[in-house]
Amino acid sequence: MKNYSTENIINMALVGHASTGKTMLNEAIAFNAGIINRMGSIEDGNTVSDYHYDEIQSQHSISSSLINFEWDEKKLNIIDAPGYLDFQGEVKASMRVADFAAVVINAANGIEVGTELVYEYATKDYDIPQLIILNMLDRDNVDFENIIESAKQRYGYKVFPIQVPVNSGEHYSQVGDVLRKEIHTYSNDGSGNFTVGKPEGEWVAKLDELHEQLIELIAESDDALLETFFEKGGLSEEEMRGGIHAAVQNQTLIPLFCCS
Repeated sequence: MKNYSTENIINMALVGHASTGKTMLNEAIAFNAGIINRMGSIEDGNTVSDYHYDEIQSQHSISSSLINFEWDEKKLNIIDAPGYLDFQGEVKASMRVADFAAVVINAANGIEVGTELVYEYATKDYDIPQLIILNMLDRDNVDFENIIESAKQRYGYKVFPIQVPVNSGEHYSQVGDVLRKEIHTYSNDGSGNFTVGKPEGEWVAKLDELHEQLIELIAESDDALLETFFEKGGLSEEEMRGGIHAAVQNQTLIPLFCCS
C-alpha cells in the first residue's frame, strides 16, 4: 500500500439537502476515478454508496459511506453523507473529519433547509472551508443567476462561480470555465469525456468579465497577489490557482461548480 504524506491526503464531505444528487455525483466520481467500470443507479439499487438493504429499499442514503482513490498524486477520501434531516448525526460525523464541505444544491430548487444546516455546521461547528456544487442543471426551469444571487445574499460575495452553465435545461452539455476562459462540451454518453473550445459571441465578454472579477476577489485576500495584480494588470493561471487555493482555505472564497 502506498504511503501518503498528510498534505497529500484530502478528506471531502459531500453534504446538502435531501435529493440533491449527492449519491449519484459520488457514483460519477467513482466511475471517472476508475473505481467502478459502470455507473449504477438509485432505481436499480446498485450504487457504491447506498449498499445497505434499507437504503436500497427506501432509495435514499441513511448512513455515510466512503470511497477513496488516488488523483494527481493525492489520496482523496470522499464521504457521501445523507441529506434527510433524520440523519443529521451522520452529516456532523462526516464533517467532523473532513478538510472541507462540498455542499450540493439542486439547481431546480435552489437553497433549501438542508443547505442552510450544512453551511452552519461547516462555518460555526467545525470551521472548515466550503465549495458549492450546483447539480441537476439538466432540469427545467433552472435560473442560474437567481441561485447565485440567493447564495450571495445568504453567504456573502465570497460565493463565486468557477464554472457557469452555457445551456442549462434538458440538453445541458456545455460549461464555461472561468479560470481558463474556455467552453467545455461534454459527450452525452455518460462517460464524462469532453472537448475544449474557445467562447464565441456573448460568451467571450461574459467569461472575460467573470475572469476579471475572480482575479479581483482572490487578490483582495492576498497582499502579494494584489501587488502583482496592480503591477501586471492581471495574474497568470498558476498565480490564480494558488490564490484560489489559499482563498478557499482562508474561507474568503466559496467556489461554485456546475454539473448534472
